[in-house]
Amino acid sequence: MELFTTDKDFIKKIPEQPGVYRFYSPEADDLAGELLLYVGKALNLKKRIQSYFQRSHDLSPRISLMVKKIYRLEITVTENEVSALILENNLIKSLKPKYNIVFRDDKTYPLIRISKHAFPRIDKYRGTTNTASHFFGPYPNLEAIAQTLDMLQKLFKLRTCTDTFFNNRSRPCMLYEIKRCSAPCVALVTKNDYQKQVELALDFLEGRYSAIIDNLTQAMFQASDNLEFELAATIRDKIGLLKQISLSQIINNHKRPISTDLILIEATLEKVFIYLIIIRNGIYVGDNHFILDNVDNDPNQVFQVFLEGYYLKAQTTTKQIHMLFVLSPEFRNLFKTALGIQIIQKFSPELNQLYKMGQINLHKIMNNQKGHKDFIHAAQILAKKLGLDMVNRIECIDVSHNQGDNTVASLVVYENGVIDNSKYRKYNLASEVHGNDLLALKIVLNKRLTSLTIPFPEVLLVDGGLLQLRVAKNILIEHGLYGKIRPIAIFKGEKRNPLKDKVLLDNGLTFTLADEQILFKLLQSLRDEAHRFAITGHRKKQANKMTVSKLVEIPNIGVKKRRALITHFGSIREVAHASVADLQKIVGIGEVLANQIYLYFH
Repeated sequence: MELFTTDKDFIKKIPEQPGVYRFYSPEADDLAGELLLYVGKALNLKKRIQSYFQRSHDLSPRISLMVKKIYRLEITVTENEVSALILENNLIKSLKPKYNIVFRDDKTYPLIRISKHAFPRIDKYRGTTNTASHFFGPYPNLEAIAQTLDMLQKLFKLRTCTDTFFNNRSRPCMLYEIKRCSAPCVALVTKNDYQKQVELALDFLEGRYSAIIDNLTQAMFQASDNLEFELAATIRDKIGLLKQISLSQIINNHKRPISTDLILIEATLEKVFIYLIIIRNGIYVGDNHFILDNVDNDPNQVFQVFLEGYYLKAQTTTKQIHMLFVLSPEFRNLFKTALGIQIIQKFSPELNQLYKMGQINLHKIMNNQKGHKDFIHAAQILAKKLGLDMVNRIECIDVSHNQGDNTVASLVVYENGVIDNSKYRKYNLASEVHGNDLLALKIVLNKRLTSLTIPFPEVLLVDGGLLQLRVAKNILIEHGLYGKIRPIAIFKGEKRNPLKDKVLLDNGLTFTLADEQILFKLLQSLRDEAHRFAITGHRKKQANKMTVSKLVEIPNIGVKKRRALITHFGSIREVAHASVADLQKIVGIGEVLANQIYLYFH
C-alpha cells in the first residue's frame, strides 16, 4: 500500500492492523531516485504512524528532522506483530534505511550439531537450524566449542568425519587409534551400541550428568560381572570424568540444570554497554560484550534493537533470558511469541552472584572505552606531528630470539582507537638470521609490505633507535610506499627506564614522555604488546623444538610414532610421566619400545 503525505487524509487511509511501514524522502540516491528513511513495525499501523505526525514534541531532534523529510509511505500488512518483527528485521538488513538504529554483528556463532544419520556425526556448525539435526549452543567462540567436542569424543567416541569420508573408508582412521572414535565406518561398533552412545551424548549436552553416571555405573558392574575388566575400567574412567565435569556446574540445584543467557546493560550519554553471560546446563560456557551508540539518548530503544538483531541471528537454543533491565510487557510478550524466549526479570541467588561478577567485567569494559578516547586523541596528536590528515592504523614490529635461535617477529595493530589482537601477525624467521635484528627487521618488513590482503597503516612503529628507523624508511622507499606509510621508532631510555623512553620521527623530531604523555601511552602500549607477543611466539617455538628434539633422540621413534605419542598424551611432559603400560597403548609401540621410552625419561 502506497500513501503520500501531500494527501491531507493519508492518516485515515492507514489500516489498524499489524504490519511494517517504510518512510521515503524525495532526496535522490543513485539507485532508487528517492531515499529510504526508516523501516518500522507496529501492532496497530495507524496509531504508530499517526504518532509521528501528531506528537512531534515527544520525538527526538533526529526523528523530528526525519519526519519533515517524509513524502511517501509504503505499508505492508502482516498476520501478526511477530511476522512484522521478522519482516522489519529483514528489510532493515537488506535496505539499510538512514534513520534506523542498526545492530551490526558480523559474527556467526558456532553450534554443536548431531546429524540425523544411521551413525550420526557430531561436529561444529554455523548456519540455520531448520534441518532435522540436533543443535546445541550457540557458543561464544571456537575454543569453547572445541573443548566440548573433545570431551564428547573422549566419553562417547562419536564420529566427526563427513558422510563422504565415512562412506569410503576401508580401515579405521587415526581417531580410532587414539580412542576418540568407535569406527562405525568399518563396522567396529554395532548400530545399536553406537546409538546408545549418541543418546548419552545428547543427555550430556542437555546437562543430565547424573542420569549418564547411573547408566554407566550399571554398565560398569555388568562388565565386571562378565569378567570384562578392561571394559569396566574404561567405563570407570568415564564416570570419574563425568563427576569432575558435574562439579563445574555453577548452578545445579534445579531439577533440570538451567540454560539461560544473563544480560547486563549500562548506558552513558554516548554509548550503551551490553554484557552477555552464556550458561548452558548450569555451566558457564562463556561471555561476550557489545558497545552500541546511544542514539537519541534512549537506551531502551537501543537494547530492544540489540535483542531483536542478536537473537534472530544467533540461532540460540536457550529458552530464557535473565536481566534486571526493565522492558515493557508488550515487548516481552512479542519476544516470547516470535522467538520462543522468555525474558525473566528476577534472579536466583546463584544468578545474582554471577550478575555481580558480570558487573565488575562490564565496568572494566566501560573503563577501557575511556582509554579508547585517549588513544584516538593520541593518534590525532601523532598525525599533527607527522603532518598527516589522520592516523587510523599503526603497526608495530618487534623481534625476539634466544642468542640467535628460534627467531620470531611480531606485528601488533592499533586501529580506530583499539589495540586489536584479532589483527596480530607472527613471523617465524629462518635460522640464518641468527640474532641479526636489522636483517630480521628487513625480512619482516619485506614480507609485510608484499602482503596486499591486509590494509596498510599510516604509521609503522619499530622497536629501536636511529638504525632501525633508517632500515624501515629505506624498505618503504624500495616498495614505493614512503610517504603513504611513515616510519617512527621508540627506544629504551637510560638504564631501561620506561619513563625515559624516546620516540624518533622520520622528520627529525624527538620527544619523550614528559613532552607527550597521551601519545606516549599509546606508543609504549604498542611496543610492550609487540614485545610480549614476540616473546610468547619465541617461547612456543623453542618449546616445540625442545619437544621434537627430545623424542628425536630416542632410537626407533619415527615421525608417525612421535605424532601418535603427542596426539595421545597431549604434551612431551605427559609422555614423560606415562607408565610402560600406558605407552604400549599407542599403536606401533610394543613392550620393548615402551620400556626404551620410559627409561629415556627416567
